[in-house]
Amino acid sequence: MMGTSGRHSTLLPPPHGLVAGVGRELRATGLLLADNAIAAALPGLLFTMAACAHVGITGWSLVPPLATSTVLFAFYNYVSDAANQAVGVVEDMVNKPHRPVPRGLFTPRGLLVRFWCAMALYTLLGCLTGTLLWVLLWQVSVVVLNLLARPRDYLWVKPLCMLSGTVAQLAGAWQLAAPLEDVAWSWILVPAVGFILPLAFEDVRDMGGDAQLGRRTFALLVGHWPVRVWFALIVAALPLPVYTFMLAPSPTDGPVVAACTVVITALMWTAVARSLLLRDVRADRVTYRLYTLTYAATIACGPVLL
Repeated sequence: MMGTSGRHSTLLPPPHGLVAGVGRELRATGLLLADNAIAAALPGLLFTMAACAHVGITGWSLVPPLATSTVLFAFYNYVSDAANQAVGVVEDMVNKPHRPVPRGLFTPRGLLVRFWCAMALYTLLGCLTGTLLWVLLWQVSVVVLNLLARPRDYLWVKPLCMLSGTVAQLAGAWQLAAPLEDVAWSWILVPAVGFILPLAFEDVRDMGGDAQLGRRTFALLVGHWPVRVWFALIVAALPLPVYTFMLAPSPTDGPVVAACTVVITALMWTAVARSLLLRDVRADRVTYRLYTLTYAATIACGPVLL
């Protein structure tokens, strides 16, 4: 018995070692995804909920599309952050040392292996859920932005990839529960364009790391003040197209539409005030998180209004 037990232990890792390894992987993955989960994973799930509400899916019938959406947009989030952080170690050492590669939890090579494995599973999931077109659109955007584009091309490549990625996110989320139609496209295109235009503000908080990588960003080319003013002008005006093309056409009662409009406007204008009045790296990071929360809050109106 002793001999058999000893031979067995050389073939299989101790249970506690396997559990500890899984735990470390999950903790590191949490750090990998934490910065962008509000903008990458949450809106997809919310927009699937909106599609369900629009076509009258209720009760236990909600479970399959929402469960599928949760998994699909976990992969959406994962492939983007894995690619970005596998090649962005220099920037992350300066701007985001809490991420798993600077902390030594992943190696860049190991993270790239995880990325390609996740890409294969994500493609399979797209085939199984009928969202392959949108999965492929996001995969192409991720590979172009993180693995193919030169640092000097970052200025124009990133907005285009984020625009296509937002369309892929929202279109795929809706299609999990309902066919794409005019209402859906209004809720897809207005956020895709409206929230991408001020995206250059993200680079204000990352100027140190971007300079080390040789990236060309608006913040590095023209300074932080013009980018802040651009961000403030666009975000201050954004409630108007959101209300006109997304909220106002809703069949829901007026007071609910008004409440959604007030909340979204308050969040947007708070981000505007912060971008102009609070001007250090820490404050800019909070402002950018608020901006991504505003995007998620806008999409969250869908289950209520549609």
